[in-house]
Formats: sequence, C-alpha cells, structure tokens
Amino acid sequence: MIEDDQHIDDDHSIEQKNNDAASVLLIDLENCPSQLHQLQESLQHYSQVFICYAKSGAKIPLDWLTPLSTAVHENKLTVFKMTTGGKNAADFGISFFAGVLMQQLPAEAHFVIISNDTDLDHVVQLLLSHGRSAERIGTKKEEQEKIAVDTASLPPVNKFCAYLMTHNKNRPTKKETLQNSIKNQFKDSPGTAENVFNVLTAQGVIKISEKKVTYDDAKICGMAHLPD
Repeated sequence: MIEDDQHIDDDHSIEQKNNDAASVLLIDLENCPSQLHQLQESLQHYSQVFICYAKSGAKIPLDWLTPLSTAVHENKLTVFKMTTGGKNAADFGISFFAGVLMQQLPAEAHFVIISNDTDLDHVVQLLLSHGRSAERIGTKKEEQEKIAVDTASLPPVNKFCAYLMTHNKNRPTKKETLQNSIKNQFKDSPGTAENVFNVLTAQGVIKISEKKVTYDDAKICGMAHLPD
C-alpha cells in the first residue's frame, strides 16, 4: 500500500539522465490508479517515473517492495504525496515536476503524462512550445478507441500516421520535436525513424517552413491504414 505519509523531501534530488533516448513518465495516480499495476514494466521503459497523488488506497504486491525501493534509491522512481488535498491537487504536482525536469533533462527527452484529465493538455502544450517532445495518454476506453487500427500490423510510416491521428491535439509544432517524437516511437530502430520522417516529408504529409511543422490531415488519415 502507498501510505498517506509517504512523500519525497523538499531536497529530494532529481537525477539528470544524459541519455539521448531519455523519457519520463508522470502518472496521475488518483485519475489512473490502474497504472500502478504496470509500474514495474514502466520502470523498464522509462528513464524516470513520477507518481503524484493526494489520497490513495492503492496497494502493491509485497514482492515489489525490494525492486521498487531500489528504483527509488536510484532516482528512477519518485512517489510524491501532495501535502494538501483538493481538486486537481495531483495535477499541480505533475505540472511542477514537468517544469523541473524540462530544465534538468536533455532536449531530446520525451515526456509522457498518464491521466484522463484533459486539463493536463496545457502542460503538454507548454512543453511543446518550449521545443520539447510530450504527450498525454488517457486510459478511458473511449480514448483508446478513437481510431480502430491495429497499429502493430502497420508499416512504420502508416503506424506513425495512426499515432498522429490519435494525438491530433498534441502534435509537435517544431521540426526538432517532431523528429524526437518519431525517434521515441521507433527507439529500437534509429534508421526507421529517419526514414519515416523523410517519407512523411516526401509524401506531403508534413511540411516544414522555418523549422515549423504543418500537417495535412487528409493525407494523415489516408496513410493511417494499411496500403492497398
């Protein structure tokens, strides 16, 4: 169980990751409590994981105590209890840590916020406006079904177009942040990421002008499906 008195000290250090593929996960635990069950997997995929909450009765298996304690000690995991409750308390914690991490992490770092609260889209937009790569992912069923595409079976370019469709409100507006977003989607294949960007440009799906990105929604929709 996450105890009510568990919180990080004011001087708790946030480790800076000097990794080009650095990625950060910020979880709104009260809004998405089921994410706790995926915590160990998240720690394998993200450089750092931050959990914010005001009140929670969430429980974890006893077998997790040792690995999670190690993750906390290594500054890979931070569990922060807001000192006062109230509406959107955890949102303010996520906003705060996103700002701190933006200053500490390399420009290539990718931010992922897990929450069904669309107000946190403002945080994503602020990160994007400062040249960062960021997205909010909701866990509600209706959000997961915005597009009925089995992205696992799609070629890389089509897969990324499907991704752009489901994140149409939080698309990167700068060339560099778009390239970082593509790299994050295909982090295990750098060559694929570069090819995806080149094809998107050649096909007119995106247009770059003075490092600013514009999108052709019709072409994105058309390419978000398996080619004939």
